[in-house]
Amino acid sequence: MQGGLRIEGQMVTFYKNVTTIATKVDAEVVALAAIKELELFEQEYFEIQRITAYSCGEESQKFKERFRPLLERLKEQGYIGENPLQYWEKNQIKCKLDIINPDITIQDKPLKHVIPAMKEQFDKHDQALLKIGVIRPSKSRHRTMAMMVNSGTSIDPKSGAKIKGNERMIFNYRTLNDNTHKDQYSLPGINTILKKVGNSRIYSKFDLKSGFHQVAMDPESVEWMAFVIPNGLFE
Repeated sequence: MQGGLRIEGQMVTFYKNVTTIATKVDAEVVALAAIKELELFEQEYFEIQRITAYSCGEESQKFKERFRPLLERLKEQGYIGENPLQYWEKNQIKCKLDIINPDITIQDKPLKHVIPAMKEQFDKHDQALLKIGVIRPSKSRHRTMAMMVNSGTSIDPKSGAKIKGNERMIFNYRTLNDNTHKDQYSLPGINTILKKVGNSRIYSKFDLKSGFHQVAMDPESVEWMAFVIPNGLFE
C-alpha cells in the first residue's frame, strides 16, 4: 500500500486511498496496566471495579430527585452553593506556596493556532470565573499556559454511545510545582483504604465542584498562579 496512516485514539486512517477502521481496547490489557500502575493485587482491582460498576448518570439523576429537598435546605443554610468567596470568609484557610527560588520567572508560551471556537470556550470560562470573583486580571511577571479539555469520556450503558465529560479549563503548573518545596504528608495508599472499607455495605462520596476553588490563595502566592489565555493574563 502506498501512502501513510494516522492513529487517533482508537481510530486508524489509511492514506492514499482513504480507509478507516475502528479498533477496540482490550479490557484485559487495560486491567493489567491499571493493576501495575496502582500496585494492586488482581483481586483488589476487580473488587474496585465491582464496587464502582453501578455508578452512572441514571443513578446520579435518581439521587438528585430523591434528595432534592435536602440539597435545597443545605443551600439555604449556606453549606453548599455557587459562591466560593462566602466560604473563604468562613473558613479563613489560605494556601501559601513554599517557593524554592523566588527569582525564577515562569514564562510558558501561549497556545498556538487558537481557532474562534476555542476562543469562545475560553471566553465563557474566564467570564464565569471573573463573575464569581475567583480570578482577576493580572500584571504578574509569571505566565502559565491554560488549556481546554473534557473531563473524561463515558459510555452510555443502554445505547453504547460515547458521552464526553464536562468541558474544563486546566493549567500546566508543572514549572511551578518543580519550584515548590513538596509537602511531605503522605496520602494513604489505595490498599490501606480498601482494607478499611472493604467489608462495608454502604458507601458515600462527596465530590467538590471545581475543588481547587474551595480554598483561597495567600496574597503572597497569588502572582505565582497567573495564567495566560487568548483573552489575556489572569490570576
